[in-house]
Amino acid sequence: MKRIFLLSGENLDMAQAEIQALCPEKPKSFKRVDNVVICDTDFMFPRLALTKKVYDFLFEATSKNLNEKMKKFDWNEIYDKNFSLKITNAGSIKFYEKEATLAKHIWNQVHEPRVDLKFAQTKIEIILTEKKIFVGKLIYETITNFRMRRSHLRPAPHPTSIHPKLARACINLTGLPRGKILCDPFCGSGGILLEAGLMRFKTVGFDIDDGLLELAEKNLDAFKAKGFRLEKHDSTKLPEDVDYVTTDLPYGRSSKITKKLKLLYTDFLKSLEQNLKYKAVIIFPDFIDHKPLIAKTNFKIEKEFSWYIHKSLTRNIVLLSKK
Repeated sequence: MKRIFLLSGENLDMAQAEIQALCPEKPKSFKRVDNVVICDTDFMFPRLALTKKVYDFLFEATSKNLNEKMKKFDWNEIYDKNFSLKITNAGSIKFYEKEATLAKHIWNQVHEPRVDLKFAQTKIEIILTEKKIFVGKLIYETITNFRMRRSHLRPAPHPTSIHPKLARACINLTGLPRGKILCDPFCGSGGILLEAGLMRFKTVGFDIDDGLLELAEKNLDAFKAKGFRLEKHDSTKLPEDVDYVTTDLPYGRSSKITKKLKLLYTDFLKSLEQNLKYKAVIIFPDFIDHKPLIAKTNFKIEKEFSWYIHKSLTRNIVLLSKK
């Protein structure tokens, strides 16, 4: 079915790529207008990290013909018990119609109309973008509280752990399907493993630091993540084949490393090349030029994104697969 995805604003290109990676098959049509994606797809929407809301697509309009389209649409087809109508401005668009005025089109058409602004069964939203107006029925709204899982709020915090929202988005970029295992070869205090575990994936985490592995276990147990395995290993010599990989490489400021960074990354990528079955998302610090290192392997870069952290660090997020 045709859907509308309202993206959160951190990184629109990455938010679009996350949706595309999770589509079970390539959508027949896919377009992005400002921070709205329209495509024909269906999957487990609660996996999404960089999308605010998902809607059933009803129709699109302009400010000139919106009232006419509202009047002509058959609201009885999608109406259930009661309704609400909300205008969502996806930018800074000037719009003068009132919600109550637009809601009258639904009220005048459906049988036994009832309005419930808090607990409506039929939530209609008018989504404004610079180029188009999209009208949809809300079917999913992100309720995952990433902020409550930030590193400093976990039982075993660590300063290098990435934000939970970014961790989940990076996992999703791999397209990790049910039945496959996610590996984090530099698992640290377990932030990436935690997000995968909360999505009910089996995980394996490696690290050379016993102390970090203890932190990871505490965090995973505290949030009741299941199906994880933690082992002490040098990830430049991966001990086994791995299905999918998501990892934030150590960069030496608050983490324990045994080699100079470029050599560490090169040896890891060579080991990963021998053991990876499907895809990997690798997070590099921006002060290391990752492209020459990847060029020494048989990996191809499918996609890459930059994620600003602060003035001294931007993370480069790279999706890899074998050529």
